Order: sequence, then structure tokens, then C-alpha cells
Amino acid sequence: MTDADNQPSRSARSLLPEPTLSFTLPSLHDGLAIDCRVYHPQSLDPSPSAPPWRKHAAVFAHPYAPLGGCYDDPVVDIAAGTLLKLGFLVGTFNFRGAQGSAGRTSWTAKAEHADYQTFIGFLSHYVHFLDPFRKHVFEAVPTTTPIAEAPDYIGAHGGSSPITHSPSRDTTRSPLFLMGGYSYGSMITMQLPSLETILRQFDTPACTSHAAEIRLRAQHLAEVQNTTLGSARAAALERQANTQSHSPSGMRFGGEESSRKHHYSRLSFSQDTEEKIRKGVSDLMVKAKSHKRRLSGKDHSFVGGDAAHDTPETKQQPAKDCLPSVPDRVVFRPAYLLVSPLQGLINNLATFSLLPRRPSWKGLTRSLSSPAATASPTSELGTDSETALSLEEAEAKLVRNPTLAIYGDNDGFVPVRKLRPWASRLESIPYSSFRAHEVSGASHFWAQGRSAYTLKDAIKTFAESILAVDAS
Repeated sequence: MTDADNQPSRSARSLLPEPTLSFTLPSLHDGLAIDCRVYHPQSLDPSPSAPPWRKHAAVFAHPYAPLGGCYDDPVVDIAAGTLLKLGFLVGTFNFRGAQGSAGRTSWTAKAEHADYQTFIGFLSHYVHFLDPFRKHVFEAVPTTTPIAEAPDYIGAHGGSSPITHSPSRDTTRSPLFLMGGYSYGSMITMQLPSLETILRQFDTPACTSHAAEIRLRAQHLAEVQNTTLGSARAAALERQANTQSHSPSGMRFGGEESSRKHHYSRLSFSQDTEEKIRKGVSDLMVKAKSHKRRLSGKDHSFVGGDAAHDTPETKQQPAKDCLPSVPDRVVFRPAYLLVSPLQGLINNLATFSLLPRRPSWKGLTRSLSSPAATASPTSELGTDSETALSLEEAEAKLVRNPTLAIYGDNDGFVPVRKLRPWASRLESIPYSSFRAHEVSGASHFWAQGRSAYTLKDAIKTFAESILAVDAS
């Protein structure tokens, strides 16, 4: 079989346009540069006729880098392009060692877990700060708001702690944050900790940390887009008003604004762009420190504070040089999309682990077997078993949150006899939100017949079902 045979048909590909943003981020693992892309949905078009921006976001990860996997993979294109068309702001990235990213693939996948969490942290904050069409968009206020999710799993011994929200906040209408991947990318997705656990790393990070750099890059790029898109929307509204005031009733000139291509908001990575991002991050760091000093009324909150404010107690304690946390949070509803997930021996070989920890599914079933466990995104699961802790960072989140696993019955990498019992086990847990879709005749590469179209349709149906909650 040739490489061409392992690709979905061209007519089913090329769903993604040119990225709105192309840039790099320092990995939480070791600071290696990770190549990233962001695609804006139609709701962020400057046209006044564009649909409203709902802040739904999705991240989709590529297959194994040593075998050629990267964010240009055709299956990544199908999944990400389908979600983008449905209104998700979509992000893709290259794991270390893939295409433009630095470093090389690790043996344990620990570094790749951090790469994925790096981009999750960035995209969640970018979406939080991105609000170009609100009033007073140019107001210069340090917006270092942390991001939270509706907790998707509560561990038995600490683990993910619930976040207190205002009683009036309706989490069922919170924006979606969908995490997914294809093949190796789906394996990393399955092994990620809960979204809440990931985002906690970015709440009040040390100013010199990679987490702080990632968060401030997200804020800076969002504010640039707020200014650019906000100005473009204002100009479009002005043109529209002028056209209406000078045109005879019922007469229309030109086409819809949404049908025209807008290039002014696109940002590609270059050395000049990187320098501008660094300057923007530096400026935000200064503002954040100044804002925190004003809130606390004491300069000793940051290194280099006013010694006149120091007391014997504060002098004995090391200064905490951290980004401040603002309590106005965006609460995300997690969801997961697994395309050709890896199971069995190949899953363990991909992470160089031949002795995986085997969870007790009886314990997991008990922890999820009450209606209260799935009644709302903020409900707490049972915490009476060791299984709760061991599964918190893995498959329990797939049961707790809307999840689609789609695979073919002709997968040459993972025999369907391995996938079926795994999928059946997760689906059979009481109140499970996990759903599996087996596609007849489809291979691991989604290249046979119309399997690529079936994949696209399945992703579309799944995404529409979870978006329907927001629309209801």
C-alpha cells in the first residue's frame, strides 16, 4: 500500500482555510518551542451579519510524529475543519519533533502530555480574552482572569477540587471546550488529566514560568485581535449605515460582507512577529504586577517591592512573584473526540509502558452509578474508592463528559476485537456520556471508499448534539 492509498480522498480534504494565527509556545515540560495554529470561525468575521461569538473552542492533536504525523495530516484536517464550520474556534499544534516543533518524540509520552496541556492552557485563555465585538473593547484593564471548567471528575483523595460559582451561573450554557486527537493524538487525549486540573496550572503561575508566558501570550494575541476585529466591525457598520442612508429603499449594492475574504486579522509566525509578541507579553507583565500591587496595597507582593511596606513577617517569607488571579471566570464544558483510538499492546508500546495500571471497573461503575453524578456539569462524583483517584486523569473523564470514539472495523493498527470490549465497557457504565461509533470497512487511515465522508458526518452529528445544549 502506498502513502497515497493511506490518505482520505482529496475531495473530502482541505476543509481548513489558512490559519488566522501561526505562532510558537514554550512547552510546559521544558520550554521547547511548539508550533501552533488557530482558526477563527465565521462568528469572528467583522461582517455585521456574522453569527454571534459563543466562545466554543476545540483542540485536535495529530498522529505519531516519527511516522510523519503533524498538524497537516488529512484526518486532522477533516476533524478540525468540520468543527470550525460548526462555529468552534479551532486550534492545532505539532507535538515535539513534528514538522516545525523543536525537539524529538519522547519514549514515555510525558513530554507530549505537557505539549498538549500547553496548548490547552493557551487556547482556553485566548478564547477567554477574545471578545472583539463587545462595547468598550479598547478599555485598558489588566484582564488576567483565570479559566475554570465545570469539574469533570472529583478524586477520592484530593484530586480535582470543585470550584465555587455563582448560583445564577448556568453551566449547561457555558461554552464547550472540546479536546480530541487522531491515533497517537487520541491516546494522548485519553491520558490527559481533567480540564480543571490542567487549567489550574495557569491560575496564578510564577512570573518566570512557562505557564505565565503561555497565559500572557494568549492575552496579548487576543487583545491584538480584539483591536483589529473590533475596528473592522465598526468600519463595516459605518459603511452599512452610509449605504443605507444614500441608497434608494430596497436597492442593494455588492455582496455580503461575510462572503469576502479578510486578511487583516491573520498573523503568521516570523521573527518580527515573535518580537512583537515578546514586547506585548512584557508590557502585560508590567501591568499585571502593577494591578496586583494596587489590589493588595502592598508592593511586597512582588520582587522589588517598596521596602517601606515590609514587616518582620513579610521579610521572613520569600516574595511571591506570580501573576494575579481575577475571579471572573469562563466556565467550560469539556468534551472529547477520539478518532482511531489506540488500545491494547500498541497503546502501551507508544508510551514505552508494558505494565499498565489496570483500574477496577467495578469501582468506577459505583462512582458513576447515581443520577446526581451526571445531573449537571458541576455535580460531584462518588469518592469512596481507590479507582476514583487512579481514573481521574484518564478514562473516567470520558465517561463523565460527552465523548465520541470513532474507529473502523478494518483498523490495521488496533484490531476491532480490542476496541469493541473497551468501548462497550465505557458505554455500559450507568449514566455514561461515552459513545462509540464503529464504521464498517474503515481502516486506521480512513482511506477506503467513503469512510472519510462517514467520519466527517459522525463528527458533525456529535458536535451538533453537544452544541444543541447551548442553543436550547
